[in-house]
Amino acid sequence: MTLRKKLAVSTIAASVALTALAGIPLSSKGLAEKLGVSGVAYAASLDDSKLIAEIKKLHDALVATEGEGKVKALQDSLNGLDIHEQGDIVDPIVNKFNPTNDEETQLEKLFIDAVKLSYSPSVEGLEALRTNYGTVLQQFATEAGVNDLTVDDIATYFLEVQEELVNQLQGKKLSELLDLMTDKDSLKKLMKDVIAALSATDYNVQKVFVHYKVNTDDVLEVLTRSREKVDVEVFSAAAVALFEAYQSLQPNPEGPSTSAPGGTGPVVVPVKLPESTDKLLNDLKAALDKATEAEKAALITKFVTDATAEIAKLATVNASGNVTTVNGQAVLQLDENSVLSAIAGINAIAAKVKEVAPTSTFAKTVVKIDLGTLAQKDVVLNLSDAVVKAAAAGNVSGVAFTIGKFEVTVPVGGSFSSAIGLTIKKTDATAEVVGALKSVSEVYDFSLTVGGIAKTTFDQPIVISIPLGDTTGLDQELLSVAKIVDGKLVFHGGRVKGSSIVESRDSFSSYVVVENKVSFSDIASVEKWASREIQVVAAKGAIEGKSAGVFAPKDKVTRAEFAKMLIRALDLESGSATESFDDVKAGDWHAPYVAAAVQLKIINGRSATKFVPNATITRAEMATMIARALKVSQGAADVTDTNAALKDFADAGKISATLKDGVAFAATHKIVIGDAGKFLPNNNATRAEAAVIIYRAINFNK
Repeated sequence: MTLRKKLAVSTIAASVALTALAGIPLSSKGLAEKLGVSGVAYAASLDDSKLIAEIKKLHDALVATEGEGKVKALQDSLNGLDIHEQGDIVDPIVNKFNPTNDEETQLEKLFIDAVKLSYSPSVEGLEALRTNYGTVLQQFATEAGVNDLTVDDIATYFLEVQEELVNQLQGKKLSELLDLMTDKDSLKKLMKDVIAALSATDYNVQKVFVHYKVNTDDVLEVLTRSREKVDVEVFSAAAVALFEAYQSLQPNPEGPSTSAPGGTGPVVVPVKLPESTDKLLNDLKAALDKATEAEKAALITKFVTDATAEIAKLATVNASGNVTTVNGQAVLQLDENSVLSAIAGINAIAAKVKEVAPTSTFAKTVVKIDLGTLAQKDVVLNLSDAVVKAAAAGNVSGVAFTIGKFEVTVPVGGSFSSAIGLTIKKTDATAEVVGALKSVSEVYDFSLTVGGIAKTTFDQPIVISIPLGDTTGLDQELLSVAKIVDGKLVFHGGRVKGSSIVESRDSFSSYVVVENKVSFSDIASVEKWASREIQVVAAKGAIEGKSAGVFAPKDKVTRAEFAKMLIRALDLESGSATESFDDVKAGDWHAPYVAAAVQLKIINGRSATKFVPNATITRAEMATMIARALKVSQGAADVTDTNAALKDFADAGKISATLKDGVAFAATHKIVIGDAGKFLPNNNATRAEAAVIIYRAINFNK
């Protein structure tokens, strides 16, 4: 549901919420609602579910540090102000919108309700804003040229403000914080720094502020007025309580921090290694200290074996006991300290292996989090900022969440370097969705946030493994993952492995697995050697007919066509890939496939500025492109002796020197086969030939 009134709530997040030094302050009622124990039903969005985790974590920290009552006192003080005092707080911003008298009253009420909402966050409160103030704010947002403000954006901005504020306060002692609370200029500087940091992100709400010329001084004035309405001791006590709670939650490279006795500053508490890891490392040290040079090699060899087993154990997390139900949604609440300890163990072991056995091949690890079998169809998966950063900084490449037979693997590092939130919703695959096709899975709908910001495309693939239902009587080679786009199915292939189908995604939407039978009326001439391959590759969405029922098997395949075949068939799509060729326009059907292929160095342009998408390709070029693609997708190795691989072809001398390695690879693995002792490297490849080698590439085993 669209909400064009993020303006008010985000203003509070950037002003009044900062008064208490928290983006998401608490109240008993608000906390109960957010944890789903008030008996009030609501529809939780992705970011809202993330708020559940953040609020629970902060609440537990406040209870542990005995600060809950102090924050509550500040909330009560603000809520106890009369309507005129509350209106006076928000006037510096309201007046910038040049409202009519009626609009001014509406805006003041809106901002007042938003102030209260910031201290008692609930979806009901957001719904009230929609209902009560939608009309007046609709026109303000539209006039500002912003038409895509969403409810999820509100939660995101709250979290961004909170995170940045905590970052700004890291390392301060309580005495410094108390001085800051009583120094108006210091408070203003703090807020300016927070707003300046947030300004680096292109928030839609900031576009609205710019349009109406709401500036930092206006927000600072709201901060000042709100602070002046509250007793300074109450304000300072709440600020200190929240500061201590946050300090107890904030991890650092060596471990989480807690407040030192007497308020002298944070004390570093290193993350404790798992006992089994600590023992493994200590035993190695003790053994090496006593061993002779001749004995050390055997000890190190055994250690590498034991280290591999230990990492495998640490990388498997049983999280079935960490799932709670919130209004029908299953929400994962990981034990952060336990996961950080496991990651620290993985990193410590990997570092030790690198130290004592530098020639050992030690690949990065995927941490597997098993939620067990869940009855709920909606699941919310959260990885905290601390967990993601610890994983990305060490020997972990990604996190795989397993729910029954379903699995989704999310990478860490690069653009996945802050808190990750993933929501999965399942619905039945009805005839309205799949039409006459036979479905073998439910419909899966995915949404993702990284650092609280919604992501629909990403530069590193997320791998989904969807369990298959009853496939009796179905052709498993024709099963394909289909993306649901505007009510239509777009086929993306996938690899059947056992009772599941695996697909890498560079974007998220809704998906279902179906049997996709595609028939062509003009492939009789290639029936014996290509018809099955054409059918399978077409079912995967990697190749299409020239028109309905027409494949044109003997037509020459173009560079653009082959780029799509390769990228789609081998799961190499990249939503972030771009190209800069003069002859490939952004709206061209082949543009995303050309961009992905060029980015992966599978296909090169004919020059720096020309790709020549409609040019035909030769058999040698096709072989080379396939070889490069399989090296990227499967980690395939080069042929060690190119000349030996080509010696049986009478026309090997006609193969361009730059293409020989690729032809040798394709010939060795029988992906491209010669004809009567010749490879025919410079013959133009046909569409039927392309389908056959794509089929072989799909079934390639290195």
